[in-house]
Amino acid sequence: MPFLNGLGFGLILILSLGPGFFLLVQTSIEKGFKKAAFIALGISLADILFVVLIMKGVTSLLEQPSVKFWSGIIGVILLILFGLFSFFKKPTLSIKGNRPAPDSNYKSFITGFLFNFFNPSTVVFWLSLVSIVQINFGYTGYQKGLFFSGLLTAILSTDLTKSFLAGKLKRFLTVKAVNLLNKIVGMILVGFGIVLFTQLF
Repeated sequence: MPFLNGLGFGLILILSLGPGFFLLVQTSIEKGFKKAAFIALGISLADILFVVLIMKGVTSLLEQPSVKFWSGIIGVILLILFGLFSFFKKPTLSIKGNRPAPDSNYKSFITGFLFNFFNPSTVVFWLSLVSIVQINFGYTGYQKGLFFSGLLTAILSTDLTKSFLAGKLKRFLTVKAVNLLNKIVGMILVGFGIVLFTQLF
């Protein structure tokens, strides 16, 4: 069944260690599972948007050199800014009972969406995957929809699971440890940005 095949394919990606993984883990540890969950939902929305656009044949725009270049530049800037912010920000740990700002979940959702939407590797990943499915599986349009529904469900589920498990580590961490984690994540995100920047040229 295409949906189950998509689920299985998505589970292969469970150990993916892209920049989104580090953002989810850091957010869950420092701000709690709920904030990380909204980031995961934002990331998932960007994935869904790319899959729909590609399946509708809107790939010529995504593959135009100028679009790829400038979306890549925006992605690099976002990664580096997120990395620098993480590296220099003051560490905090969410405390049960604290009430978050009313718009904080919304901001987390937008952060996840923009973080994934302007990541050039996301476009390449989905373009490659859609091509593989079209060539090797021979699915019809409806079957492709089921396959990618299963795949996206698996990816979102694993992102939420990673965030939940990371949040459980919070009780064992000190502010000093979170500060170290922030600096490590910051350097990793800046590193991803530099790699993407060199790939643009």
